Amino acid sequence: MVPTVAQALHVLNGDTLNKKLSNDNGYIALFLKVGLSDRRIIEHLYLSAFSRYPTESEKRQVMDALEKARAKSLDARRPALEDAVWALLTSKEFLFNH
Repeated sequence: MVPTVAQALHVLNGDTLNKKLSNDNGYIALFLKVGLSDRRIIEHLYLSAFSRYPTESEKRQVMDALEKARAKSLDARRPALEDAVWALLTSKEFLFNH
């Protein structure tokens, strides 16, 4: 089944994905509750979204973003992870290959 333009725009701009990412019973909240490292979380996210491990460049890019967020505030890790997942799920690789 091929998504419609409206469905694609909803994924990119709608509240559904953002609500799922910020849900207190979602994966991001679970990862943080069990104390997974950033490296493990990133690997899990890439495996879940793309069925592959991140390249070193991809891993470093997300790690850098998480470090920058953490430097601003100790509470910034979760929103930064939510942003990273949003970026993965709205990427061309995910939308067109998975």
